[in-house]
Amino acid sequence: MKRLFTLLTALATVLQAAAVNPKADPKAVVTTPNARFTVLTPQLIRMEWSQDGKFEDRATLTFVNRELPVPEFRVRDSRSKLTITTSELTLTYLKTGRFTDRNLQVTFHLNGEKVTWTPGLTDSLNLMGTTRTLDGCDGNRLGREPMEQGLLSRSGWALVDDSRRHLFVPHDSHWKEWVAPRPEGERQDLYLFAYGHDYKQALADYQMVAGRAPLPPKYTFGYWWSRYWQYSDNEFRDLISKFRSMDLPIDVLIVDMDWHETWGLRRHNTPLDEYGQTIGWTGYTWQKELFPSPANFLKWTELEHLKVALNLHPASGIQPYEAPYEDFVRQYGWKEKGKSVPFHIDDPRWADAYFDTVLGPMEKEGVDFWWLDWQQWNESRFTPGLSNTFWLNHTFFQHAAQSRPDCRPFTYHRWGGLGSHRYPLAFSGDTFATWETLAYLPWFTATASNVNYGYWGHDIGGHQFHNNQKTTDPELYTRWLQYGVFTPIFKTHSTKDPRIERYIWSFPDHMFYMRDALRLRYTLAPYIYNAARENFDTGVGICRPLYYEEPEADEAYTHGEEFFFGRDILATAVTQPVDSLTGLAERTMWFPEGRWYDCATGAMYDGHTTRTLHYTVGENPWFARAGAILPMNPDGVQNLQQPCDTLVLTFIPGDDGALRYYEDDGISQRYTDEYATTQITKRQSGSVIRVEIAAREGRYAGAPDTRSYELRFPATFPPRSITIDGREIPYSRFPKAGEWTYDAYTLAPVVYTEALACDRPVVVELALDDEAVAKQELLYGKSGLFKRCVDLTVEFKLEQGRHGETYLLLPKEYLRVSQCPNFILERPESALELISTFDRTLRQMFETTDGMDLIGAGFKERLHRQLGSDANAE
Repeated sequence: MKRLFTLLTALATVLQAAAVNPKADPKAVVTTPNARFTVLTPQLIRMEWSQDGKFEDRATLTFVNRELPVPEFRVRDSRSKLTITTSELTLTYLKTGRFTDRNLQVTFHLNGEKVTWTPGLTDSLNLMGTTRTLDGCDGNRLGREPMEQGLLSRSGWALVDDSRRHLFVPHDSHWKEWVAPRPEGERQDLYLFAYGHDYKQALADYQMVAGRAPLPPKYTFGYWWSRYWQYSDNEFRDLISKFRSMDLPIDVLIVDMDWHETWGLRRHNTPLDEYGQTIGWTGYTWQKELFPSPANFLKWTELEHLKVALNLHPASGIQPYEAPYEDFVRQYGWKEKGKSVPFHIDDPRWADAYFDTVLGPMEKEGVDFWWLDWQQWNESRFTPGLSNTFWLNHTFFQHAAQSRPDCRPFTYHRWGGLGSHRYPLAFSGDTFATWETLAYLPWFTATASNVNYGYWGHDIGGHQFHNNQKTTDPELYTRWLQYGVFTPIFKTHSTKDPRIERYIWSFPDHMFYMRDALRLRYTLAPYIYNAARENFDTGVGICRPLYYEEPEADEAYTHGEEFFFGRDILATAVTQPVDSLTGLAERTMWFPEGRWYDCATGAMYDGHTTRTLHYTVGENPWFARAGAILPMNPDGVQNLQQPCDTLVLTFIPGDDGALRYYEDDGISQRYTDEYATTQITKRQSGSVIRVEIAAREGRYAGAPDTRSYELRFPATFPPRSITIDGREIPYSRFPKAGEWTYDAYTLAPVVYTEALACDRPVVVELALDDEAVAKQELLYGKSGLFKRCVDLTVEFKLEQGRHGETYLLLPKEYLRVSQCPNFILERPESALELISTFDRTLRQMFETTDGMDLIGAGFKERLHRQLGSDANAE
């Protein structure tokens, strides 16, 4: 019988204790002369064979803890055969030496069928993991490096061969541990994950033995501006001024490599240095022509609430012409003064000098983190087989943890193999700006969760042009931004190409759609942060494949352009341009079990159905689970570093629901123990919707004593009355705290509370009209039609103008449709009547517009497709 997948405190407590001891409990270990087996869980077995009969109890780069609660198992041991049986599998080893398909097998059952694993068996059904870089990716053509296999497989098993992975060994310094090779001699070190299709349990157990994915600072989930461009400090000031003028939120400012002297890069045919790198690619000396006072520039970013990262390419070590050279060689003890010091991050003395004298002084001035733009060799040139990427991740992360104990450590780098999940965050590399690449990224990002590598950031918009591209496609950039809302790290970026544009104000026809995407990201930030905490607790990433929830549904494996974003949002990307006639683009969706509310159009879709949907450029399709309660920010949040005194709760229609809302201080390393949660439930009984917000539990530094709530109920008719803790509150067209209003464009009652004590429960009740409850289904899909009319009204007037009738009023039948939400807003009590007759009103409108000579056939078709019966599905 499978163990329950535990999501909350019990598992977190085990994991917290688990991340420190690589030596297993002796009761979990079975040893024969040259083989050793460790029963880590009923479905996870470590299998070791060594020629010298010596086994490894130290941590490896992948596995850092093996002291888990010992599961029940039975052992039968004879002179020639060993059998180990847990509740989930049976291992049989014939004692004939090195593990092969002739002497070792593990059997278990998957969906009632017996499965047998033996060494050397090909896992053709592996669901894959991730890769170091997407450099050169153009859709399914990955680029220069293949995808690596992951921990999950439709075959029911996955094997991790840890035999050659380096060790962590104790070190007599502040590093506490350092890297070392495996001992000499022939040996095998295998981990078999035999979890069937219990994918989430496999990930939960993986993080017990491989460590948890740390929770990044809250601000990392905001918007990141980045571009490879020769910016000066005053140009950055002007850039941020434009952001402020457009009311655009932003948290992170990336300064690409032109922050430092680039020496030979200023010339054509730049020579290579002694390490085979272009001179100037590595650099640590500020360009004073661009940044006359780096300290003042960094002080300005602090005042603007901007977190700053500088780009690094450390391959060429420390050159004599770099500003920190003298300090570095003095601490490192370099004897060849005047000569460059090779990059050697796997030497602890080199690493100490690097962080103390090269990067540390800039961190003290205000650099918040580093973008390790590592594109050089894969392996160390000093420690054979050691991934440079992994070891950079480890050292930078540990340095950040030690140098800033009050801040959460992270680095911004790349995947370096299993175990890299302990060192977020990641960027995927230099992709092409094509529709095919955009279509590939949802699958790639979600699939990385199969190795718990859940914090990918992509170059939104694409890094570089491909083939004959001449200018930035604003529609493609819009769709990429809309998809970016539902990625772990929301960063725009591009290479140094003047044809590529990333300023949204450069695209007036799409600018406001792009701004909507940035604002939606900040609106959803509390939900995203909740999902990040869930990743820390359970090992399940923010972006996760459909098959985590539907492992036996074939469709869950074949619809790679959609994914779960947290537990309650189904996300996707529109990956083709709109039809020029209808103004709509297709998006085929398969819906998992349950019902799913389209937050772009207000439609509701049943699970286990496939629908072909249609969206305008301004519509960003994402779907919320019926009954979900989404924690959100109010409009106007400018960054995620300052506290927000209002929590928006959006209650998705279609079912009852519950939410465990998570909070912490957003920045410190104390989140493992110091945090708070608030339980929120919504129940509907007859015509009464009851929301209960429990007293907050737990505490953290800076936790507010009070907060205001904004409660939204989309696709719900206006209620007869609303009470807060039994006291009725009034309706207002222009509401303030302690009142409610009606948002006619989302057809949602909206409740605004006064500031309420967080340590006291709150009950909000909506009393609905019985007839309105019975007709709620009529509301689904209407908000999308209302919103489309905003743009169609402008087009309608222009269409009439093209026929010379600039002063002709729009037909009253069209106005009755397009103005319907405004009629409801002025008289909410009329909503039921207006919605009940809306379809008839729409038919009357089409009868009128179809007969109009002053609009062309193309615009008539556009009206039908965007507002007609096939507007949302075929």
